[in-house]
Amino acid sequence: MTALIRRIAAKFETKPFPLLTRHFFNRLFQNDIFPFRDQMKEKVGVLLALVAALGWVMENTFLMKYVFIADNGESWLEKCQFLSFFMVLLAFAVILEWDVLFLDKRDYVNLMALPVKTETVILAKSASMFIFVLLYSAAACSFSFLIVAFVLPGWISKSLEILALYFVAHLASATAAFIFVFLLVGAGEAVLMILFGPRLFRTLSLVIRFVLLVGSIYLLMMFLANPIALRSFYASLGDLKNRGDSRMLFFPPLWFAGIQEMIIGRRDPLYSSGAHIGLAVIIVLGVIYFLALLFSYKKHALKTLEISARPVFFRLARRRLSTMFDSIFLKDSVQRAVFHFFGKTLENSPLHKIRLAGYLAFATGFLLLLFGAQKDALKNLTMTNMHLLAIPLILAFFLLVGLRSLVNVPLAAEANWVFPLTEAKTPTPYFIGLKKAVFFYAVLPLFGALAVVFALVWKLGPALLHVGYGLSFALLLGELLFWKFRKIPFVCATVPGRAKLQYLWFFYAAAFLLTVSALSSLEAMLFRNPGSFAVYFAIAAVIICGLELYQRFFVYEKIRLQYEDKPEPVMITLTET
Repeated sequence: MTALIRRIAAKFETKPFPLLTRHFFNRLFQNDIFPFRDQMKEKVGVLLALVAALGWVMENTFLMKYVFIADNGESWLEKCQFLSFFMVLLAFAVILEWDVLFLDKRDYVNLMALPVKTETVILAKSASMFIFVLLYSAAACSFSFLIVAFVLPGWISKSLEILALYFVAHLASATAAFIFVFLLVGAGEAVLMILFGPRLFRTLSLVIRFVLLVGSIYLLMMFLANPIALRSFYASLGDLKNRGDSRMLFFPPLWFAGIQEMIIGRRDPLYSSGAHIGLAVIIVLGVIYFLALLFSYKKHALKTLEISARPVFFRLARRRLSTMFDSIFLKDSVQRAVFHFFGKTLENSPLHKIRLAGYLAFATGFLLLLFGAQKDALKNLTMTNMHLLAIPLILAFFLLVGLRSLVNVPLAAEANWVFPLTEAKTPTPYFIGLKKAVFFYAVLPLFGALAVVFALVWKLGPALLHVGYGLSFALLLGELLFWKFRKIPFVCATVPGRAKLQYLWFFYAAAFLLTVSALSSLEAMLFRNPGSFAVYFAIAAVIICGLELYQRFFVYEKIRLQYEDKPEPVMITLTET
């Protein structure tokens, strides 16, 4: 019997559909961000465990009151809140996976020559995405169902049939809601591709993802940091329900809460209407997504994925400006190599661009939460507004921390041997070129844009003082973040998991909040006597120049460039054994 099962399993494993499904599913995680299979399994396991814990906390927060009072049909509102949070969280995850929602150039090139039916490829791709959604649904409901199944029916019946019914209703509604979110993002991407065309969409894709990431991060922060603001919204939703107002049907989580209520036997016209709307929308979005998958595979042409050449005039103008810039700021050839390699990587690498956009999206979402928590913050646009004073500090912090993280991610394996073969005698130009690249490609554009914005809000003088204050912070933070940094950006083969963010995130967050608060307070004090800015800038210039000169004369020459991260001693021991 065991041998027969093994033969059936072996035969099943050789079928194209399961092989392609597993391949597409692994590509969701085992990519440039998680290059190792074991690391992928570890990260996915940790994330699913976190989702399960959040599900328990959320349902415990929303539904624990029903331990003391009977649920007479009021719990639909708490169910909407639970679904809303996890729908937004899933939307955030799907937006991060934006590039693999459809078959791309690599899939087209690798699969078109194989004797595999197009329908098999499309079905396998769809199945892999739905497995991802089902795993997420199982994690979100794994612990939360204990609250739903044991607390809500406690005043009605404690029979196993009722507990099973509530569990099925909870899992079914959550799964339907999560499928809706995935299909909404996928179908939305497909519609945008059709409206803008491949070339324009490729240009706008990063902007669209950034806006969506900011929105999802802002909503998640609202749930976690400012639930009182959301409580009034859900209270108004309850008022609409009590009046029988059909406008509440424009709120998608209600559709799936309605499914849950109908399964457990509650009859209400709004529940029925919401459930039918939700199922209909899932079917429509599913058809759009499936047709888009089919179109992306059958009509995929290599020319649609090639980057169009810029007009000759713009290429010549850019080349001349680059030559002038190099003659002024980058006279050393090694500095030019590092500087332009840094810029080309950020310009052409989708991985690095979206990761940096993620850091900036988090900063933007945090700022939106900061201003949303205090509505009067936008009424006072003077130099005493601590929220306005914190904007450059927050943006600069996340931008530089993001770049510090990104430079450890190699662009391509070829760079790992090209740079060692051409290594200069002294490593100093490499480090100087990196700092110039960070300044001209990231810090200067950010503070240039901020100078324009604050010049419109305030007068030019206070705006320049404010931007200069933030710029001094950015320069000092850059010196600290890249202190004794011995790698060429985007070159070093890295060992993942060395940052230990899962253990140190609390200390980083506390240090960030304390630093921003202290520096904002200091700037507010300086604005009370603007003449004191001269003293501050003089002190800041001495500190920044002192740190830079110390590194150039006493640190850089003693550092050897590092092209590969050394694995942890534990990993070496495991390898040897």
